[in-house]
Amino acid sequence: MIPEYQGNPLIEALPDIWSSGEVINLLSQKAAYNKGERELDAQYRLHCIHRLFRYFQPLEQHIDIEQRISRSIRQGYLERNPFLASYAAEMADGYAVMKDRGSYQMLQGSKTAASGFTIIGVSGVGKSTAVEKILAMYPQRILHTSYRGKMLAMTQLVWLKLDCPHDGSLKQLCYQFFHAVDVAAGTDYFAQYTRGKYSLEMLLIIMTQLVRQFRIGILVIDEIQHLSEAKGGGSDKMLNFFVTLVNTIGLPVVLIGTIKAMSILQGEFRQARRGSGQGDLIWDRMKNNAAWRVFVKSMWRYQWTRTSVPYTDEMVDALYDESQGIIDIAVKLYAIVQIDAITKGTEAFTAADIHRAA
Repeated sequence: MIPEYQGNPLIEALPDIWSSGEVINLLSQKAAYNKGERELDAQYRLHCIHRLFRYFQPLEQHIDIEQRISRSIRQGYLERNPFLASYAAEMADGYAVMKDRGSYQMLQGSKTAASGFTIIGVSGVGKSTAVEKILAMYPQRILHTSYRGKMLAMTQLVWLKLDCPHDGSLKQLCYQFFHAVDVAAGTDYFAQYTRGKYSLEMLLIIMTQLVRQFRIGILVIDEIQHLSEAKGGGSDKMLNFFVTLVNTIGLPVVLIGTIKAMSILQGEFRQARRGSGQGDLIWDRMKNNAAWRVFVKSMWRYQWTRTSVPYTDEMVDALYDESQGIIDIAVKLYAIVQIDAITKGTEAFTAADIHRAA
């Protein structure tokens, strides 16, 4: 156990820090498969092919992201130990700002070691899927009753994941946050705070207070490129709010988006600095190298055509040419070419069939 993590119930309640091998084992998801299924009638085999979409092969990027998330959560909790005197002071500060109907920028914070990071990549490479699977390795809700003989009545939410609203609206993001907390903690904040006439400033203060109350470990915001649709400086306001969460509250924020989000993030220096606390992760499509071949070979065993189609360099290259290393397209293409072969009755496929199916 790392010394600075000891004596902190929020960190000690988390799973152990995993090695790379353990992460691979935890993330690996094999599709159900039996060679005997090749003898089934066509209509049944067509259903079996859809198991491919549940198949998941961990890659180097997945290990990197898990380690970043692991560090972010634990470092963010360092200064948010509920037994620190600052805990009660921060909660009282939040309620005072709410009562005075002040601005969320008036919230007082403490020195924080928290830092988030940004994941940018083309659509279909698996950014969202990877982060969701990694978050699922951690318990989302932990109920505390006591710690080392001391009373500790608290609900800890280790992570929350939201999608950035399509119009980049900060108010809609607040509503999504309330709903996510309700789902995770069994509360009813969404109904409570969407019915009344609350200003945006008040909603941001309430959201920040809930982050403190539930000791949320990490906040993931997906589809951040939607900020480009925000009007009237809305994108800057949302990014500034994320900076406040990190700087003031100590909540690590992870932003996920397509290449379209680059201009938005780079336009705000303070956000670029805080969003890159561990360095940005630019997730490019896979190259036609050893990693690609490992991915394809692992997937290749899942065949439901009557004839077994061998794994060859020609097949690997054809799949790469048509998918350009984008995992989502590669898996769908491999499924479609099998569906095509079974439907037409050829019960086998070639590299030319992959090109035609694409």
